[in-house]
Amino acid sequence: MKKFLSFILLSYILSSCVGPPDPDHGLVENLPVVINTSSAFSFSVRGDNFTFDEAIDLSFNLQAGKSVASTLIVTDWEGKDTTYVNLEDVNGSLIYKYTVTGNGTAIDQSATTSPKKALIKGSKFSGIITWTVTAN
Repeated sequence: MKKFLSFILLSYILSSCVGPPDPDHGLVENLPVVINTSSAFSFSVRGDNFTFDEAIDLSFNLQAGKSVASTLIVTDWEGKDTTYVNLEDVNGSLIYKYTVTGNGTAIDQSATTSPKKALIKGSKFSGIITWTVTAN
């Protein structure tokens, strides 16, 4: 009987254990999230001393008469180096260029050139970057 009660107690204790809580911001530290469709592109990362160098070929297909809107939001920035976020066309020309040195928001919506590549480079970045590119 004593062994049975010990087994029940041990089973209860083990079944009561839980893993770490889910992040309330939805991002796992140092793991970029990329959405790449024919009408939108998004890059998000919550970095903690994170170094990254991403060159992403876009699936973007800009319809005639449409423009490209870009929104870059940086929060919780504690970086020590500069982070670069660039959007290029098929010829490698810059459509939008951002230099991240702190918290901030940048919104652009006048480009009519179809984007082909997203370039995101950061060294020892700490904070949250959310970059979204869509067709208007």
